[in-house]
Amino acid sequence: MDIMDLASKGIVKITSNFGKKIQKTETAYPIPEEKPVLITGEKYRAGFSRTEIMPDLSLDRTYWIAGHGSGHKMEGILSPVYIHAMWLDCGNEEGIIWISADIVGLTNIEVNKIRKMILSRPEMKNCKAVNFSCTHSHSGVDTLGYWGKANLVSIPSDGKVPEYMEMLFNKAVEVSVEAYKNRKPGRLFTGRVSIEGGLSTGRRLPEKHEYLTRLRFTPDDGSNEIWLMNIGAHPNSLGGGNRMLSGEYPYFMREQIKEEKGADVIFGIGAIGGMDAKDFHLEDRVEEIKNQAKYYAEKSFEIENEKELSPEIKFICQQFYLPVDNNVLLLLAMRGTMSFKAFPSNASALGVAMKTEITYMTIGDQKILLLPGENFVSTVYGGFMDKENSTTGLSPEVNAEPLADIAGDHEMIAFGVTNDMAGYCVPKNDFVLHPTQPYLNSTRDRFDENHYHETNSMGPLTHKFIADTLKTVVKNFNA
Repeated sequence: MDIMDLASKGIVKITSNFGKKIQKTETAYPIPEEKPVLITGEKYRAGFSRTEIMPDLSLDRTYWIAGHGSGHKMEGILSPVYIHAMWLDCGNEEGIIWISADIVGLTNIEVNKIRKMILSRPEMKNCKAVNFSCTHSHSGVDTLGYWGKANLVSIPSDGKVPEYMEMLFNKAVEVSVEAYKNRKPGRLFTGRVSIEGGLSTGRRLPEKHEYLTRLRFTPDDGSNEIWLMNIGAHPNSLGGGNRMLSGEYPYFMREQIKEEKGADVIFGIGAIGGMDAKDFHLEDRVEEIKNQAKYYAEKSFEIENEKELSPEIKFICQQFYLPVDNNVLLLLAMRGTMSFKAFPSNASALGVAMKTEITYMTIGDQKILLLPGENFVSTVYGGFMDKENSTTGLSPEVNAEPLADIAGDHEMIAFGVTNDMAGYCVPKNDFVLHPTQPYLNSTRDRFDENHYHETNSMGPLTHKFIADTLKTVVKNFNA
């Protein structure tokens, strides 16, 4: 038995004992089923704002680059990083705020702090929802805590910088209020374009959902359009050797669209589990992400046959308990590396659950799903491995139902890493752990393919609990 085996055994023991304590000392009170919120009117109004969220280099602080290995000190700036906000209503005072930031993610605890700050502002008294999407840039500042300096068994220290987090929260409030003040009447359209060949993956995934989707708001006064865009591709192409701050391809894509079309863009990633951006096979990684940005920007210009959306917004935001089987992430939470509140769970092998949320929404008749974490395409849109080809040898029947099937719409737009960063959502028959170092190190399956993503998943039940929650939400939404 090597040191990593021993470390894994120790982590399992520590977290299991913690789970036993939680079972005795904490209570998971039932979460009520939410009813839909409906906003209607005569005409859409939208407003946009953005501002930089750059680290303060005058402070005596180490900023850690998030998204690849731990302990990567930021050494410079490749591109500025931003936070964006879009206000949307139906011509009356009630509306919603949608925020997007060039960061790897936030926990639901942090998102709820931001919501409270925004809703405390008198201008935002009629805001009915605050949603926070992350572009999931792998070259941004650590906002979760995973990527501080690691110890000998790969457990990182907290990589968050308190001053940066406070600035990020305040900027979220600033752009939200400004977007509300900038609201104008106009028309809203939905459209999408195929990007076949525009995604890449290191895993055997039978389906990729190769689409770029867009909601396009056109103000009546002819001023800048506002585009809400979605692509299911990781912004991670600068690679693990990168030490430069960047928004990766979303930044350069937004800039090109602004330059060529005059549109303000707010961007959110889709189902990105195992999915990367188009691979141009360039040694120069900066040129790689610029090529990705150019490709996606020009694809967005090809969208045609858009459908105009009637002025109605309807949504349910539903909290639920998600079992936590990942002993390594739980250990990080116990150490305070990331924000976490433990609840008892009979479904978890460790006896612990976290509280998270999903939002199911229609804007006009465009269905939208806001999901925590990084969801594999098959968990959202279907396309599971059959028994013969699955990594576990299990049939697809062991998997939960694809979310688009539950919603009854495969043109539903799914936004991942939204309102929570709850790890990967992997289908059960593709979920493989290291036999002696579960969640601590990746392993290879029976086809000799690497399974890294499971090490950053809360566990094999994630898809089932999201799907079960969505079934309840859809039932109440349509009641």
